[in-house]
Formats: sequence, structure tokens, C-alpha cells
Amino acid sequence: MAQSSSRFDLSAKLLGWWYNQKNKIIKNIHIQDFLSRFPITSRVARKEGEAIFQLMTGFVDTQILFTFVKSGALQYLDDRPLTIDELSGKIGIDVKGTEILCRAGHALGLVRLKSKNIFLARRGTLILSLPGMMELIDHHSILYEDLLDPISLFDGEKETRLSQFWPYVFGKAKSLDSMDVSRYSDLMAKSQFMVARDTIGSIKINKGIKWLDVGGGSGAFASELVKKHPSLKISIFDIPGSNADNQSHNFISGSFFTDQIPTGFDTISCIRVLYDHNDQTVSDLLTKIYSALPLGGKIIISEPMLGELSPNKWGDTYFATYTYAMKTGKTRSPSQVADLLVKNGFSKVKVFPSRRPFVTTVIEAHKN
Repeated sequence: MAQSSSRFDLSAKLLGWWYNQKNKIIKNIHIQDFLSRFPITSRVARKEGEAIFQLMTGFVDTQILFTFVKSGALQYLDDRPLTIDELSGKIGIDVKGTEILCRAGHALGLVRLKSKNIFLARRGTLILSLPGMMELIDHHSILYEDLLDPISLFDGEKETRLSQFWPYVFGKAKSLDSMDVSRYSDLMAKSQFMVARDTIGSIKINKGIKWLDVGGGSGAFASELVKKHPSLKISIFDIPGSNADNQSHNFISGSFFTDQIPTGFDTISCIRVLYDHNDQTVSDLLTKIYSALPLGGKIIISEPMLGELSPNKWGDTYFATYTYAMKTGKTRSPSQVADLLVKNGFSKVKVFPSRRPFVTTVIEAHKN
């Protein structure tokens, strides 16, 4: 064991020496000038410069997108192309500001500006057509407020808006009024579409099984599941008031913080549930699910995750920051989720290849 540790320390020292030497070279302004002119390295140098500029201006991009959504500009352009003057009148922004906005939108691929006419571009069309996308973009203004003082946020001292928006993660389900429940249930429902499709498309689902969706809220996931597999018998377990009145699914009222998970189901799913909570809460939930399942029963977990081999932009940058701002949330890698499953009794853990890892990663495990 000591020998293995020594080898690890030596490897870390060598890697550290290599990075130090490389960075010393890169810091030299004369070498930077040479690299920018030399044909083989100039493209890399330019891309690094562009990437740094993008990091610096990224918040501006998000606010341009937010303006297109909040002002209704995308919806107006969906009806027909408009001139700058026409769009200005509709969104209530002066002509000069509208022109700057539209040129920025053109650069970001949201619209196309040709001969003073503005056309909706493919990216703008997708934003309008994907269920829940507009609501998510609007919702992110809360996260942006929390990021106005990022050092306090990451230091853990700041009281965040997101923790107030998602009060159920603290286990206060019984103290929430109907307005609290409906606002997060509505957002979850509208943003569930892509997650549901990718989850259902990843796993094998047997006919006629009994399925319980824990934290299923308004039934958005259950509805998509029934569309693809009409023979399934699906129930939802969630806090009172979270289920839509117009859903036909069987709704079981309760909180996994204080109540046991209902029994009698072959498969239990947690769709975008685990990353809302800390390790102890997740471990307690998995223990309850394991007890509720019969031998041979299956658990399905689906949510965005950290990069496995190295950090990725969606899990480690966006979702990790978002869940950290929630105060009790934690984005995990597939292996971390798998470890929690195994520690709580599950076996045959399978991580499915993700079609769109920025949407979700799906994990399956069994009770044997």
C-alpha cells in the first residue's frame, strides 16, 4: 500500500513539474507572439484567445437570450419576419436598442438580420418549440442573481434565491402553501419533456409492470411513459398539491423525508430527484426504495451528472453550481451515484450511454 502511495506521489510531482514548465513557456509574451504567427500553432493560439473572450462575455450572451425571451421577441418573429422598427414597437425597446439586440441575436444564432429584416433562425425556433425551454430561460434569472456575488456564493455564506425557490429540498413539505408547491411543480413539469424522452429511450421496459415515480409531481414523466408504453400501471409519490388535477395517474400523497415508500411496484424511478439533496438524504431515500421493492425489482435514476473521466461543461460547470446554490443539492458523477446504490444494497448497476448528457444520464440497478 505504501509503495502504491509513493508511486502516486511521484506521478503527481512529475505532472506538477510538467505543468509548471509548460506554463512558464506559455507566459512568455515573445513566445505568445511567435505561436500566434507560426502556421501550425496560430490556429490553436487564436482558439484559446477566442475561448478566453467567450468566458469573459458569456454572461452578456445569457442576458441577450433572456431579453429575446422576456420581451417576447422570439414569439413575435415566429409569426412572421419583422423590420427593426416593427419589432421595436412590439417589444417596447427603442429602435437603436432593438438593432443592437438583433445584431447580437444574429451573432448568437437566435435570429438572422438581412436588409433590416429580422428572421427567426433555427436556434430560436428550437428554443420556442422545445417544451419548458422558455420557462427555464426565464427561471435562470434567479440563479444569475445568486451569482452577482460569486465569491460569497461559493464560500457558502450567502443566503440564495434558489434555496428559497426550491423550499421542498429542506424537507418542509408540510409547511409549504399551495402557491409554493405549484410554482416548482409547474416548472418541473414543463422542463421534464426532454429528460423523459431520453430516459425512456435509454432503458428496456417490460410490458404490464407496476411503476412508481418518486417525486413525480404533476405527472409529466409518467405521461410520456404511458404514451410509449400504454400497458404500464403507473403511480406517483410526491408531496400534497404537487400533482396536476387533470392527470389520470394514481397519485399517492407523501414525503420521502418522513414517510415510507409505497410497496407493490416492480420499478421505482427517481427522475431529477437525487441531485436536489445531500448524500445522507439520498442514502436514506435509497434505503427506503430498496425496502419497498420486491426481489428482482429495479430502480431507475435519471438526472444530469458530473463528467466521469474529466469535468464537463454542463455537469461540473452549470448543474454543480446550480445545485450548490440550492444549499442542499449536489450534482454527482455516474460512479458516485453507483457507489450510493451499492452501499444501500443494490446490485447490477448499469450506466446507459447518454444521447444528450447535458439533458440527463440514466442509471439502472436491481434488488437481488
